[in-house]
Amino acid sequence: MKHWMLASISALSLLAASGARAEDIDFKGKLGSYPSGTLKVISESDPYVDAIKATKDGFTGLTGAKVDVDAYGYDALHEKELLGCSQSDSTYDVMLIDGIWIGEFVEAGCLDPAEDRIAKEDPKLIAWNDYTPSGAGQATWEDKRYCLPVAIYYEMLFYRTDLFDKAGRNPPKTFDEVKEAAKFFTNNKDFPGVSGYAMNNQRGAAAGQQYFEWIFNAGGSPWKSNVVGAKDAYADMTPTLTSPESVALVQFFKDMTKFGPPGVEAYAWDERANAFAAGKLAMINDWSVRAQIANDPKSSQIAGKFASALMPSVSGKPVPPVGGWVMCLNAHGKQKDMAWNFMKWFASPQVHKQYTMAGGTASRVSTLQDPEVQAKFPWTKTIDESQKTAWTEVRPRVTGTFQLIDTVGVDVNKAIIGELTPQAAMDDANAKVTDMLKTSGLMK
Repeated sequence: MKHWMLASISALSLLAASGARAEDIDFKGKLGSYPSGTLKVISESDPYVDAIKATKDGFTGLTGAKVDVDAYGYDALHEKELLGCSQSDSTYDVMLIDGIWIGEFVEAGCLDPAEDRIAKEDPKLIAWNDYTPSGAGQATWEDKRYCLPVAIYYEMLFYRTDLFDKAGRNPPKTFDEVKEAAKFFTNNKDFPGVSGYAMNNQRGAAAGQQYFEWIFNAGGSPWKSNVVGAKDAYADMTPTLTSPESVALVQFFKDMTKFGPPGVEAYAWDERANAFAAGKLAMINDWSVRAQIANDPKSSQIAGKFASALMPSVSGKPVPPVGGWVMCLNAHGKQKDMAWNFMKWFASPQVHKQYTMAGGTASRVSTLQDPEVQAKFPWTKTIDESQKTAWTEVRPRVTGTFQLIDTVGVDVNKAIIGELTPQAAMDDANAKVTDMLKTSGLMK
């Protein structure tokens, strides 16, 4: 079985602690001239895409090239990008992919590696050590940098400060405290119309990703070799989905539905974030990028009335999930030099801050620790704390990841809605995942 050596991208390496702020670069005349050119970018439709659109015209001003950005939903984007790759489609020059897809996309020949291009650039421009280590890991495969980590997320707890202040409560840190606080706010006459908590319970990818996001915080792991800090997280992919910690986690998911709004068993990313922004929930766990949904006073009922805290864990010592989107060169693109010039410009420290101030999600330590950024988006302080103990391999990044996560998510949802017991659900998931990994050659 092929091994993936990951020592150089361990999120525990403390690399980010040494990431000094890179100097601003004068890009004038250094990015080429494309007065009649058009660059096509394909992306997921999370809130960061609006920040890309708000920033991209700076490249047009420097080079003359128009930049078009098309955005699709999560599943649709995965399908469209892989289909285009299989057909050697050159429509899009720059592709944003979920960091967990990188193994699949590399093996399919969809991406041009960025390693050699990075090596030729001014280190101050690339400032690789300024990326959060776990974010840099999302853009790396087999010790080779394929992409640039421009939209890295960390999963956090978000809570209503107006409700917690009125109740005289602190944000929870452990699973037990989360459950107790959720119970307190649900059907409480002092907080009418509020439910305690909502999670990603929808059958398939949503529930599957939730499982992987939480399993380390439950004291478990998804397979034998994937422990925090492992040099090779994929050395032994024997699934451990039936461990006591795993089954207890799925029971926790089921228990938490008692404290959610009607229909919470089918909630996914949008339902969870929108219900929180509508003032219907006291708490959610969510990716950092989606804080913008609650923060927008035009559409949110709780703008200025929420705060963030570290991801809860059984022990109170969290392993924050890392995710988000990396920017890559389409291997079949016809404008690779222009595409790379756009990528290195967009990902540079100074433009990354502009993008973050426009509502994007910070991937650089210098940006996370920037006083101006923290003043505008206070949750970036929690992101900075989260990235210090995050683990790159919380979610699997191997070939077949999309199907693997979806398979687990089907059984997790069956347990949540009572179709199977948590034990039976994870027995079934373990058997299916074992078969998948053996068939793909990832497990003997």
